[in-house]
Amino acid sequence: MTRRLHDDRGSGLVAGVAFMFAFTFLGLVWLAGTVDRGVSNQSAATSIAFQAARSGAQAALPDEIRSGQLESLDVAEAQSAANASAAQLFASYGFTGQATASVEVAGTTVIVTVTITDGSKTVVGRGAAEAVEVT
Repeated sequence: MTRRLHDDRGSGLVAGVAFMFAFTFLGLVWLAGTVDRGVSNQSAATSIAFQAARSGAQAALPDEIRSGQLESLDVAEAQSAANASAAQLFASYGFTGQATASVEVAGTTVIVTVTITDGSKTVVGRGAAEAVEVT
């Protein structure tokens, strides 16, 4: 009778299962990082859009706002203030991708749309602010 050696029986299966768990774990870590960055960029885009819109709306003359005589904002001044604020916020957030802002002024409302592209992911944030009478 021949005697069979059973010492290495099943070691391939154990190695295969170990590799499967390792690759699954690494895949989940990569996915969590990617999703987290996307959520973070979305939040940042919305925050920057709102803050830039607020800066644009604050570009109105304070005396006109206080008296209730403000009918529309100075479009060039509002756009300039909103773009400057957005550029400063883009720099402070330290984006590695491309970030752009577009500004619309309608009467006393400033609407800012921020687009952040990081790799193949693009997120859009939109914010609006209105200059209103302060009493």
